[in-house]
Order: sequence, then C-alpha cells, then structure tokens
Amino acid sequence: MFLAVSDVASIMGLSSVVALSYLIFNLFTPPCFAALGAMNSEMEDKKWLWSGIGFQFGMGYVAAFLTYQVGTFITTGMVGQGFIYGLIVTIALIGTLVYFMYKGESVAQQKLKMYAT
Repeated sequence: MFLAVSDVASIMGLSSVVALSYLIFNLFTPPCFAALGAMNSEMEDKKWLWSGIGFQFGMGYVAAFLTYQVGTFITTGMVGQGFIYGLIVTIALIGTLVYFMYKGESVAQQKLKMYAT
C-alpha cells in the first residue's frame, strides 16, 4: 500500500505546503560531504568554499520561503507565519548577491582594461 504525500505530511503533523517547502529547501542545500570535498579541491580557497555553501543555503531558504508563502496564500488566503522576518532575510540575501555580482563585474572590467592596454 502506497501513501500519498499528503498522508505522510499529516502523519508528521505538517501541512502539504510546509512539506513541499521543506523538500525544496532540502534540494538546494549542500548534498553531502563528498560533494563539499570536491568543492574544496576545485575552488582551492576556503573563502570560496564557504561562500558556495552559504549561497546554496541562502538560495534554499529563499526558494522555500517563497514556496511556503505563495502556497499558504493560495490555500488559506493569507500569508504564512514569519512573513515580515522572512521577507527581510530574503531581501538581504538578494541584496548581498546583487552587490557581489556588481563588485565582481567592476573587478572584471578593471582587469579587462588592464590587459587591453
């Protein structure tokens, strides 16, 4: 006998939206220690390793937050718990990502000008 996702979620005391949000967060988190070891050997710098791990957790949080809030709004007609705090964290994570993208672009432009002359 097979259990539906909603049955498993109700056995654990979760709603379907919460269970889906958890699954989405889990998809974005770092997969295993072997993958982290491969990231460590490929990146050759602890700063980049921890940035990559932080990026994966941050993207997992944002994706799970959006899934939970949209799913809760669709099913109940109102936003879920912790909306304001989650929105602040999401905006901070996206702002940090945009800042580092802008900073990396300006560094790349400077190196390009240096090599062109």
